[in-house]
Amino acid sequence: MKGLGGRSGSLLRSIVSHGISLEERTVSMTWHENIEDFGEEVKPGSTFRFECHPGLSCFGTCCATDVTLTPYDIARMRRHLGIDTHKFLSAYCLSRVDSRTGFPYVLLKHKEDGSCIFSESQGCNIYESRPSCCRHYPLARVVEKLGQSGNPLSKYHLQRRVAYCQGMDTGPEWTIEAYCEENGLGPYSRANDLFLQIPFAFETLPLGLKKDKDVQTMIYQAVFDFDRFFEKYGRFGPSTPPEDDHEMVAVLTGITLNLIRRTAHLKTIE
Repeated sequence: MKGLGGRSGSLLRSIVSHGISLEERTVSMTWHENIEDFGEEVKPGSTFRFECHPGLSCFGTCCATDVTLTPYDIARMRRHLGIDTHKFLSAYCLSRVDSRTGFPYVLLKHKEDGSCIFSESQGCNIYESRPSCCRHYPLARVVEKLGQSGNPLSKYHLQRRVAYCQGMDTGPEWTIEAYCEENGLGPYSRANDLFLQIPFAFETLPLGLKKDKDVQTMIYQAVFDFDRFFEKYGRFGPSTPPEDDHEMVAVLTGITLNLIRRTAHLKTIE
């Protein structure tokens, strides 16, 4: 890559020297917190019925689907496990790049039988720190764009295509607000809304930059492997991640948006 100057340039060269491998995949992916197929929209104030418990014959089946992680998910899960992001990503995740948009993303690994790496016979063994898309199920939160205020414009859909699910249309009646509160989604949604500024900003880059492996690696490390990022590149922000996970997402969002802005000034790519 030529023409990369300033602090973002030295950071990019430093990151690239550590050689992160991101496998390119073609995925159908908008920026929502669950990449499963979704069906009808659930309007604000309307209700749906759903329950999930070990007594259902399908219990745990949904855990075999792809689970996409946000930075806040990773922060909570790595803290639960008592490890840093680099160890968490290496042990429990697959790192990919969307071949359409060029943006990196992270999936949870599966066991040999196809189930989630954290799935056990009685459910999730990190349940209290489970990621946002698992908390949302059977809802899918779809974020289409940022509004004039800079806040994401989102809506909710029921994942009607999961025919195996025996909990749909049974059990308690829920509004979106009640279901999200029951599943502790408040801090997740607030942090994820901050993060969503990053892929939207990334989309504004020229195609050549979005597909550039060095740029993708820079974004991956800043967004997902943030413990190591803060440790190695402290001169671009705080040398250690903030203790509060929401504050950490806010800090890494600011750093990454600045890196994207600086990268946008690149004029020449080899």
